[in-house]
Amino acid sequence: MDRIIIDPTAMRQFGDPEGATFVFVTNRSAADRFEVRLGRGGGGYAGDMTLFYEKGQSFSEILDQMPETAHILVISPDVYYKSPPAGTIGARRKLLALACNSTPTDMDKLAHGIRMIEATDPAAQQELVDQFFATAEQSAFMEIVDPRYGTRARFDHMSDRYVWNEQAGFLGWGEQQLAPSGEVSALPLDVYDYSADLSLGIDGQMVIEGYPILHNGAPSYHPADQARIHSRLAAMQRGPMLATIERGHIVRLEALTPEAAPAVEMLERMFDVDSRYRIMWEFGFAVNCTLELYDANTAINELYGGRTGTIHIGLGLTPHTQYHLDIVCPAITILGDRGQHIFGPRADDIIAGTAATGRAGSLVRIRSAACGCVAA
Repeated sequence: MDRIIIDPTAMRQFGDPEGATFVFVTNRSAADRFEVRLGRGGGGYAGDMTLFYEKGQSFSEILDQMPETAHILVISPDVYYKSPPAGTIGARRKLLALACNSTPTDMDKLAHGIRMIEATDPAAQQELVDQFFATAEQSAFMEIVDPRYGTRARFDHMSDRYVWNEQAGFLGWGEQQLAPSGEVSALPLDVYDYSADLSLGIDGQMVIEGYPILHNGAPSYHPADQARIHSRLAAMQRGPMLATIERGHIVRLEALTPEAAPAVEMLERMFDVDSRYRIMWEFGFAVNCTLELYDANTAINELYGGRTGTIHIGLGLTPHTQYHLDIVCPAITILGDRGQHIFGPRADDIIAGTAATGRAGSLVRIRSAACGCVAA
């Protein structure tokens, strides 16, 4: 079996090694899938080491085995990985974790994930993120618009109740990111302080059409059920749904074409089983404009930014609900209170069908390894 080559010198998010040791963390069951190569002359690294992360083990135990100065890559396909709390990885360490456990992962998806990490342009991401915040802070609210159908929903994004998680650009010492990186997401509070009484201030109508990602969580689940649910939800790739939203809750859902009907039916079943799936818990802005979509259920797709940025929404919240559903919506644009463009493709590109191809106050920005919705 061919191994997946890992060359940290090709992962620009790490920046200059400055003599750090490259530490590869994986599961013992997955070790033979990978080979670490530091590149010619070691690429500025002092060396490399591999550590194993096993079920039931605390990640702090792994950190204790590392040199004080390290670039860390975590790929844990067979063990649920939870990002360490902010400020605990070490002042002279940087950590990337490939999102690969919450969705089904095979060798091809792992290889795709490594390619997408290597393709990531952290400088371009940071420029787009800074532009987004500068523009968003000049608007009293956002309008979520699909110009094909004339739908509009208002997002009161300036509320001080929200947490804005930022995972983009270069890693600084002591920082961590899920990888591939490239996301800004708004949540009503920290992901681990869940309350069904909280939601985002979104009201109006929104067309949901795009790519579903169904993450499993800590509660017991059956992989065949996850695959079956995702296969029904995938109908939203072939047809649009119209969601009516009140105070961040989806109160009505209808198929705009017959092709979307299976996705509407499955979502309504999820609503009936657990009403918390109605809550739009996450509103995400993906800025990874080098990421290529993978035609399957994979966490990697969440960061898809198209050419100019793409939004995604999150329903359900692991570990509190059995699944977390992300939906990438490439045909949505975000406008400001004066109709000014804030984020995403331009309306003309959406109407022309070219948007989804290729690549007043202040908002509190938190650089965090948790995407705000799910562990890796």
